[in-house]
This record gives sequence, structure tokens and C-alpha cells, in this order.
Amino acid sequence: ELNLDTGVKHLKGNTTASAIRKALPSWDSLSKDDQLLLVEDLLSIKKKSALKQRLMSYWSLSGQDALILCLIELEPDYGSVSLKAINKLLPHLESGMIYSDARIAAGYDYQVEEIIASNKLGIPPELPNPIVRKGLFELRRVVNALIAEYGKPDIIRIEMARDLEMNTKKYKNFIAQQTKNTKMNDRATEAFRDAQTGINTSRYPSRDQKIKYRLWLDQNHCCAYSGKTINLATLFSAEIEIDHILPYSRSLNDSYMNKVVCFARENQVKGQRTPKDAFGGNEEKWNQITQMLNKLPRDLASKRDAFYKEDSDLLKSDFVGSQLTDTRYMSKVAGEYLKSIGSEITFTRGVMTSWLRRMWELNSLVGTTTEKERTDHRHHAIDAAVTACIDRPLYKSLVDISRDLERNKSGLTMGDVYIDPPFADFKKRVADKLDSMIVSHVPIRKITGPLHEETGVGFVNNFGTVYRKRLDQSFDLNASEKIIDPVVMKLVQNHLEKHNGSGRDAFGEGFILHHADKSTPIKRVRVLQSKTTKEDLEENKFGIQDKSGKTFKWHAYGNLHHVEILQSKTTQKYKSVFVTAAEAASRARGVKRAKESIITYDHGEDLNLIMVLHKNDLVTAAIGGNVKSYRVQKLERDSNGLTLRLHTAATVKNTNECIRKSISVLIKDHDLKPLRINSIGKKIDD
Repeated sequence: ELNLDTGVKHLKGNTTASAIRKALPSWDSLSKDDQLLLVEDLLSIKKKSALKQRLMSYWSLSGQDALILCLIELEPDYGSVSLKAINKLLPHLESGMIYSDARIAAGYDYQVEEIIASNKLGIPPELPNPIVRKGLFELRRVVNALIAEYGKPDIIRIEMARDLEMNTKKYKNFIAQQTKNTKMNDRATEAFRDAQTGINTSRYPSRDQKIKYRLWLDQNHCCAYSGKTINLATLFSAEIEIDHILPYSRSLNDSYMNKVVCFARENQVKGQRTPKDAFGGNEEKWNQITQMLNKLPRDLASKRDAFYKEDSDLLKSDFVGSQLTDTRYMSKVAGEYLKSIGSEITFTRGVMTSWLRRMWELNSLVGTTTEKERTDHRHHAIDAAVTACIDRPLYKSLVDISRDLERNKSGLTMGDVYIDPPFADFKKRVADKLDSMIVSHVPIRKITGPLHEETGVGFVNNFGTVYRKRLDQSFDLNASEKIIDPVVMKLVQNHLEKHNGSGRDAFGEGFILHHADKSTPIKRVRVLQSKTTKEDLEENKFGIQDKSGKTFKWHAYGNLHHVEILQSKTTQKYKSVFVTAAEAASRARGVKRAKESIITYDHGEDLNLIMVLHKNDLVTAAIGGNVKSYRVQKLERDSNGLTLRLHTAATVKNTNECIRKSISVLIKDHDLKPLRINSIGKKIDD
């Protein structure tokens, strides 16, 4: 749009010709073809000596003119179409055609890709995002199961994540932000050029250098962590770095609001930690950082809040953010992927799905309120049912109504509009489906996670497992009772008693405590972890051996992989064999044994294997006379039991949705049975 009313205040013009004209006054006397050929030489010949020779021999330039032309820097970027296409498009554009019509007139029609429909979805495309790629494999399982059961669908509707939508207000804000960014980038370019010295300097800053400048302005020309002033000449050097406030490796947040500029040495000290974790222990430094934060503009409040987050907070909040990013990406690539089966693909907006759910009073079908609750997995099924109802005519009518209400400013909202459901008993039929629905969960059968815990313990005969503990301000008289060495115990206790039993006073910074030899300092002591025997250790923990084969350290096993539930033929009693991930890995990989099945099917003549359960396997159990479906939430080796949670539960907080009992009680009193369903919720008979 070349219209002053659109807010466009300046046009750059031909920056390439302008740069060359300053170095080569004869530029305008060259023909158009020669100008294009000269530009191609300047761009394609990377070696300066070769370019200078070309300019002198082919273009007949003097050595001085050739040298000056070699040193000019052309603006980095590229066109969206080739030079050949430009030459075909220009005559039509100059005649007054808009770009889309000119493209067709030039022979570059908007051809619809011809799709040879397949009978089922093939392997998903290779994608760099592992979460989205896994999601596409799940999509493939579900869609192919639906095709096998009901045939190929005529239409597939995909609900967009809400953040993919942009209403009029959001669009205006987006344009305003883009305009602001453009102005700031122009200022950054000018500042970058002013800061450059020497012959081989660049006139065009990189994207990161522009971001550096904007962050520098936000921070009042100061380092985010040291508070020291950063001058403009230093800003664009290697001495100054852009740092992610919340480590990118943990948060996957590469947005502007998660970035600051700081001295490289401060960034090294911070490392892969949050500012609170890295500097919070130093009161003076943390006060200095918070004073700087208080000076940040109000629109950078989210950046200020990020400084106060700790490592544990990343597990809560940033997972949600990255999950939403994955969902946005998923809704786009899923549409392309599903085209391969030849069905019509349509997209709907999440805000419309939400609006229709409320209008048709479907939110109350799961949960206890009239608002959408995400504590029950079946809320996805309600979304799917509503999304299926939003065809193109309904979608268009909803968009038109929303637009009219926004323009007319009548005071009416979408809450004052009502649209009938697709048929009279729609709500009842959805409710009936929800009651009979079994939510599919993916059993955890792969050998994943740590095979044992990172921290190991030692063993002392007649005591048990022991570990070394540092004498710090948290170490008090109660802790000293667990010290293994009686001589060391007495020395530590005497030292504590001199300081009223307070570890804060006894073991503050610079404390001095020696062994009986009066010269060797005591900094760490061996304390008892738990009383046990070597036999119990060998059975329940993972032993680390030295080069001679002697076990010197014991680690608790990591995840449990599965439980094998057996029944005695003679006594009819039940026995449970819990298999750790380490044991499962040893069986599968043949560690110090021949490779074997992860599951042991033969436990001797007297024992029958009646079922094998993994985490997330589905089971049925009779509770209060009603048979309900559950997923295995936790395998509990110590209590020889299981924690089961209702298959519909989307959280692990509600105790009413949970059963925690021994395996024998679950089988004898509650008729525990395995439940197998496919990816679309149909039961699979054994």
C-alpha cells in the first residue's frame, strides 16, 4: 500500500544502486543489463582479490575505483521472487494490476497441488520438534483406526489454538508493535554505524545486534546483573552478550521478554540458572539487581517477574507455555499432513468452540460448574463434538455476527446471540456418549528415565547405609547423633555445645574444628542413613563396583518398569514381582546374561502369570458395587500395591478419584482385571 493514510512515512528506495553510485559515479551510464551483471559480480565473488581483478579486467575500472567498489557493503536480504519473475510481473503491475492478478497474468498461477489420495495416513514428515512429531504419530494412530472402523472421512475439522486467531483489536496492536519495532531497528542501525571504527567494519547490524541495542535502551545502558554502565562502543563487542533470563535449555523461551544484555563474565557466573538461583544468595548483589528491575518500564513487567522465578517454577509455568507453542505448530502441520488422505480439511476457531459449548450448556456435562473444566479428560470429547458442528455456513454466520456487533457498537455481545444445536437432543446424546466413553492412555512400556538415583550411599557393617554430610549452619545436635565415628561425634557435639547447640553459630563462615590430631580440619562427617543389612542392599539397591570388582557404593533403583502378578496353583495366593527399569534394561540388552524377554512368563510349575501391569495401563475394579475403569498411576513396591486413578481424571489432586490398595486386596475384594482398548476407545478382547 503506497498511501500516506496507512502510516507509511518513508520509502527506502534502491539502496543497492545508491551504495554503488557513491563508489562508482559512472553507474547511471551503464545499461540496465550491465547494472544487474555488476551487482551479481559484487554479490557472488566472495574473494576480494578475485573481485578486484574482475572489476579491472572485465569492467575496465582503475585500481583505485575497483578497490573502493570491493569495499562497499550491500544491504543484506533477498527478494521474495527471482529477477526473472520480476521482469515478467513488472509490466502488469505498471499497468495497474494488483499483485495477485499480475501473478496470474505473468503465468504464475496459484495452482492447487494435486493430491493423490491414499487409503490411510503414512509416516509423518520429519520435524525438528519432537513433541509435535510424536503428536503426529498419535494423530496417525487415531485417524487410521477410525478409517479401519468407519471408512475415510469426508471432512476433517481442526480447531486452531486460540493464539493463532487475531481479531481487529489484536491486529491493530500487532501493526502498532511492528511500526515501533521498525523505528527501533532504524535507531539501532544508526547507533551501530556510529559505533563502528576501522576499515573492515560493517554498515548493517545483524538481528542480534539490533536486539542488543533495544535491550540496552530498556536497561538504561546498564548490565542487567552487575549494574555497571555499558557504553555504546562496548555494546556491539564480544564483551557484551545477550542472555536468556530463564535458561533457554529449561524454558525454551527465546522471546524478547526473556532476554537481557550483560557483561560476558556476569553471564558465565550466572550459567544455566535463573537470576534468583544464581544471585539470590548474595544479598548485596540481589538488592542491586532488584533496584535495576524497579526502573524498568511498565510494559516490561513480565521481564521483571522472570527475574524472581526459581528453577522449580520452570517446571510449572514454562511447561504450559512450551505446550501452547507446540499446540499452535501442531494445528498448522496437522492440516498439511491430513491432506494426504484426500478429505476436505476445514479449520475452526477455539473461541467459537468455547462460545457454542457455553450456549448449548455442554460445560456442565463434566465438572461441577457452567464453565469449562479441564480436570476431566472428556472435555476434549466435548470440544470435538462442537468442532464437528461448525461447518462453513455456521462459521461465516458467526464471523459476520461478531463483526456486526463490533462495528455497530449497539451494546449487544455474542452472549446475547443464540444458535440452535444441530438437533434437538444433541446435549443428551453427547452426555450418553461421555458416560460410556473410556479414555485411552498410552502405557509406559519403553525403558525410560534413570536406571538408578544419582546420589549413592556407603555401607558399614552393624550400622547400615551411610553418607557424607557437610558441617553447615543446618547441622545441629540432633543431626550429630547419627555420626558413625564416636570420636568425631564427641568432637562435633562439644563444638556445638560451646555455641548453645546452634549450627548457625557453630558452623558459620570460617569456623574451625579439628580432628583429635589437632591439625586435620573436620568439614564433612559420615552419618547414618538407615539401618539395614548387606543382604537387603544386594536385593533392593544397585551396587557400583571398583576395578577389582568390590562394591563400594549403593544407589537406589530408579523407575519401576512393570509388575508381574502371579497366583499359586496350590494355595491360590497372589504374589507380585516388581521389575525395575534397571532389571528390564538388563534383560533386554543382555547385561551379564543372554538377552531375554523383558517380561518373565515362566515362574516355575506352581506359579501362574495372571497379568502384567505398567504405568498407565487400564484396569477395571468394582468399588461400592460399581465396576469402574482406572489407569495405573503408580507401582508401589514397598507396600506391594498399586495406586489407581479414574481414567477420566486429568489431575492427580482429587483423592476421590484415587484408589490405593495392595494388589491381593484389589484382586480378591475388587475383582481387578486388565482392560485393553485401541486408540479410539474400543475394547480389545483377549
